Amino acid sequence: MAKETMRAVNQAEQNASDTVQQAKDEGEALRREAAAKGEQLVHAAVKEAKKRAEILYGVAKADGEKRKAAIQREAVEEQERLRAQAQSRQGQVAREAERIVLGHPRRR
Repeated sequence: MAKETMRAVNQAEQNASDTVQQAKDEGEALRREAAAKGEQLVHAAVKEAKKRAEILYGVAKADGEKRKAAIQREAVEEQERLRAQAQSRQGQVAREAERIVLGHPRRR
């Protein structure tokens, strides 16, 4: 009976050892799988972030171009307004220059 008990104990120890090794192997497999899945998720997140950044860049660039065009239009309009104003005052400026050069008294 002692021999059978020893065999049973040895078998139980072997079963326990096999179970522990199997658990370690399964745990390692789960860690590898989790690491691979994590890498996939990070890759997907980076890809999505790049895509969103490209979209935002495109929108910002378009907005910038619209703003640039508006500022250029405003500048051209201001130049035209100043030219018209200068042209409308050209006669007055000529009279004032003549008065200064010739020394004529100021007319009111």
